[in-house]
Amino acid sequence: MSARLAQFDSLLTRRRLGTTHTPARSAHVLRDPWGEPVAEFSRFPSDLDLLKAAHRVQGDDWVGVLADEAQTRNLNAPWRLALLRADRHGQARVCREPGPQWIGAAQASRPGARSAELRRDLCAAAVRQLWQSGWKLIG
Repeated sequence: MSARLAQFDSLLTRRRLGTTHTPARSAHVLRDPWGEPVAEFSRFPSDLDLLKAAHRVQGDDWVGVLADEAQTRNLNAPWRLALLRADRHGQARVCREPGPQWIGAAQASRPGARSAELRRDLCAAAVRQLWQSGWKLIG
């Protein structure tokens, strides 16, 4: 609904300004499960770009890999992709609970595994969860 209102508003603005050309469309649009556009990408987005858009990550927020100590077994904690929201003074919190917002499922990793590979695997798994829950990348 909000996308339709935005489109209608831009149409009225163009008509008022007398411009008849349509702006260039981006190549890829991320849509939530209800079909509303969330983000537009001019090139094919990375998994991390998709997650940042879907979770509305802002400049001071942090996305990274953390050990989920609540699921520790035999001194080996599984790793998860986490989102920590920046403290925005004077504004309502996005999340009620303090601490990380888990973005994806836990994944075991062996000691000595490369952190970049672990992060890439966790991002790919989190994006697969987005697709399973109805998110779509159009374009």
